[in-house]
Amino acid sequence: MLLYISGSYPASHEGIAAAAKILLDAMAKSAGEHKIELLTTNLPVIRNYVEANGTACAAVTYLDNWNITVKNIKTYISMLKKDGIKAVHMEYPGDCYGKTLLASFLPLITKLYGIGKPKIAFYVRLHEFTCARFLRKAAILPILLFADSIYVPALPDRRAVKKIAGKRVKRTLIGNNIPVCTAKTTERENGTIVISYFGSVYPGKGIERMLKNWKELKERDKEGRFRFKIIGEVDPGNKNHFSEYHNQVITWLKQYRLWDSVKITGYIPDEEVSREIQNTHVATLFYEDGLTLRRGSFLAYLAHGIPIVTSPGDEEAKELLKGHKGVFMAGGEEEWIAGILSFAAMDQSELAEIREDNRKVAGYFDWNKIADAFLRDYGLLSETKVEQT
Repeated sequence: MLLYISGSYPASHEGIAAAAKILLDAMAKSAGEHKIELLTTNLPVIRNYVEANGTACAAVTYLDNWNITVKNIKTYISMLKKDGIKAVHMEYPGDCYGKTLLASFLPLITKLYGIGKPKIAFYVRLHEFTCARFLRKAAILPILLFADSIYVPALPDRRAVKKIAGKRVKRTLIGNNIPVCTAKTTERENGTIVISYFGSVYPGKGIERMLKNWKELKERDKEGRFRFKIIGEVDPGNKNHFSEYHNQVITWLKQYRLWDSVKITGYIPDEEVSREIQNTHVATLFYEDGLTLRRGSFLAYLAHGIPIVTSPGDEEAKELLKGHKGVFMAGGEEEWIAGILSFAAMDQSELAEIREDNRKVAGYFDWNKIADAFLRDYGLLSETKVEQT
């Protein structure tokens, strides 16, 4: 048995939630005779989703919060006592854990419980580290000290956590969270050039630099062909920890005279996100710390075949994208503008080649293969799958 822990789970509004479900579903499909149970947060948005849609796992247990309390620790230990449990897989971090520390100490609690008993291995897929704030890094430290293995998608994060966790740090990938749906590309086909950004809007995403580029494109656009779109939420009224930053984004939109030129979709379901992405001519993703292979927005555009103009990538990203023309990596304003205009000027046959090539590259990030790699490491891949490999 595998215990799968994720504080966030659909339909909470964050990419980690969607990825947690997709990976769990893929694992359940490949685990075969090995049972998987889910431990997640008792929030109405999550509970209602599970009750309405079900899960691919054998059972779901909810924690009201992730505080270090006797009640929560007893609930967790009761799951460790279940017959046949061999491993724990935890997705970390996630907004639904809140500002708490129980998840951080679950690897240690598991080790202490296991003294004198058959080993239960604790594995963590760590989504971020270098970009995390000080308190988040402090919360991650116990995980790095006590987890049996830490799987890290981004190369810079992997290098940083290896200084603490050493050989227990392993490479993994993430996949695209936005299923490609059938959509009419009306905006892209009526003569307009749609430039878009998809993803969460918060510091580090290069939003101001992007808006400056959009301002420059708008000023050069004498024919009025360009349209601009943020596929995501910019809402100071949502009272989350990015509300002040969303206020700043609105200030920039007005300062750069883009307020009436940029469509902001707000939070929308995945199917609508897919339609908005497919109605995009060029994606602009100006990450301040560069492109890494953990960027969900990048992977979504790639899977939809959309040309992408982005920041310079790390060594892994550069190696993967070598020889592929659908992703333009550059580090300066004029280079970004030139890349956008180059994609915008392509005819339909050139764009068709770009789209096909980007979709092929996206195949590298296959959730089923990612799930199989985890289960193989855990010794929980189904007998059928083991025989196939």
